[in-house]
Amino acid sequence: MRKLVVIVLLVLGTIATRGQDIEISGNVRCFNRYPLRNVTVSVGKSNESVRTDTAGRFTVILEKGERLSFIAEGFEPFSFRPQGSDTVTVNLVFRGREKDVNVAIGNGYIRKEDLTFAVSNLQQYNSEFSNYSSIYDLLRGRFPGVEVINTPAGQAIQVRGTNSLTLAGEPLFIVDGIPVDDISSLEPVNIKSINVLKDASAAYYGTRGTNGVIVIETNLR
Repeated sequence: MRKLVVIVLLVLGTIATRGQDIEISGNVRCFNRYPLRNVTVSVGKSNESVRTDTAGRFTVILEKGERLSFIAEGFEPFSFRPQGSDTVTVNLVFRGREKDVNVAIGNGYIRKEDLTFAVSNLQQYNSEFSNYSSIYDLLRGRFPGVEVINTPAGQAIQVRGTNSLTLAGEPLFIVDGIPVDDISSLEPVNIKSINVLKDASAAYYGTRGTNGVIVIETNLR
């Protein structure tokens, strides 16, 4: 009887553990357009990994909360923790040096003609920011200390750690050198850089920077 109880507990424990596993399917691209083949996709801290197929697709099993890592020579490595989705699209950033061109083509990640065209015409899409669907997802996912809050009027941004006395105060937004009130229309693929300033760093902007400052440079100017 005791053996039976132990076996049942082991089975239940295994089921409970498997119940926390999730299947993630996705696509790996570069320049937000071309599928990347043979990219290594690793799960968490384990040695388990798969490679993307000829269409850049992959499927892995991972525990909730684990990170996915993507590695291809000649491209910037990228890792993230899937949040509430079983389908993902990843855009790897091409480093762009001559030796990276040779490695990317030689390893079969991408066709020579596609990479040549992309380097000449699609540099604005060669950004890790392309992995995010909106400016709010980008700020939430890439910048610790930045909170995106849902309000009756829409989404609002707060920068933690500022000297603000107004809990609901949004930071000052500077886009291409110009103060703006709304950044919701900005597409991540068009953003070149983002700097989040607070306290002493934001003091340059005076009282306007009390709630922090988010400085955004785009590829559009």
